[in-house]
Parts: sequence; C-alpha cells; structure tokens
Amino acid sequence: MQQPGRPREFDPDETLSKIMQLFWENGYEATGLSDITSVTGLGKASLYKAFGNKQSMYLKALIHYEGLMVDAAVAVLRSKNHAPLDRIDAFLSSPIVAVRDHKDRRGCFLCNAAADRASLDDETRALVQNGYAKMRQGIVGSLSEALPRMASGTITVRAEIVLTLYSGLRVMSRAGQSAEMMLATKDEVLNTLTHS
Repeated sequence: MQQPGRPREFDPDETLSKIMQLFWENGYEATGLSDITSVTGLGKASLYKAFGNKQSMYLKALIHYEGLMVDAAVAVLRSKNHAPLDRIDAFLSSPIVAVRDHKDRRGCFLCNAAADRASLDDETRALVQNGYAKMRQGIVGSLSEALPRMASGTITVRAEIVLTLYSGLRVMSRAGQSAEMMLATKDEVLNTLTHS
C-alpha cells in the first residue's frame, strides 16, 4: 500500500555526491547555486529544503566526503592484510595514482577545504580537523606497529610529517606537479621514516 504524501523525487545521497563533486573541484566561492541546480536537476526550493543554504550544503558535502574518502584512506592505514609501512606507502601513493593513472587533479576535498574555508569558518575548521585527526591516528597506528621501539613522541612527529606530505601532495597535484616528482618526494620521505 502506497504511503500518503508525495514520494521524494531524488536520492539524497546521490544528489549530495553531485554537490560534493562540485565543491571538491571548484571550491566554495567558485560554486554558485546555479551550478548546483544545474548538476542536480533540482530547483532552489527543493535544494534548500533537503540540504539548507549554500554553506550548509558545503558542510554536508564535506561530511559526505569524509565518510566516503577519508574513512577509506583510514581503512587502508588500519588494514592488517599488508605490512604497516606498505600501508603508509599506499596512503601516500594515492595522490600520485590519482594523477598518473586517472588524470585526477582535484586533490583532496578535505585538504582543499583546509586552504579554502577553514580559516574563515569555525564549522569547516572543525570538520577539517576531525578528518585530519582520523588520518593522523591511522598513521600513528601503522608507524607504531612498524617501529615498536621508537619513542611515542618521535612517532607522533613522524606521523605529522606523513600527514603533511599527504596534504602537500594533494595540493601540488592541483598545481600541476608531475607524478614523477611527487613519487620521488614520497619515496625520499618514506626512506627517512625508519631511521632513528
């Protein structure tokens, strides 16, 4: 028996993914409401009812990205199917693979948001910090497994180096850095991680 009332005419997750792609590729300021209505096929009233204003759409898109992409990156770092340093290598290689194999230079939406909006908006900053914290914990876990005799303070600093390199590679990919240079940089940092 059909429920009373008009059925929802769109899939919220699919629509949010389209909104996320826009903000991811273009940033907050360069994404207009007309772009969002065009890519989703929804009118302003439907968008506002489902997702709120542009700022709210951006925050929801960032949360959506975290659930899809950041959590996937953390899963790589926590996987027990590979050696811990191999997991870190895979994590750092993902920006290179995106450029080299998929011609994808969007970078990381979380990293883009850190540069684009985090200094201007407390809610964005909190989401960025939460996403980075998840990745940082995953890196610390892998390094701790790989280097059980290393002091925790040193592990923390080296985890920050890995996270900073990851963010830098994502940003440099947007700036047109070659996959070859990104790979050389990644390999150089990985070679230093295990040294006291």
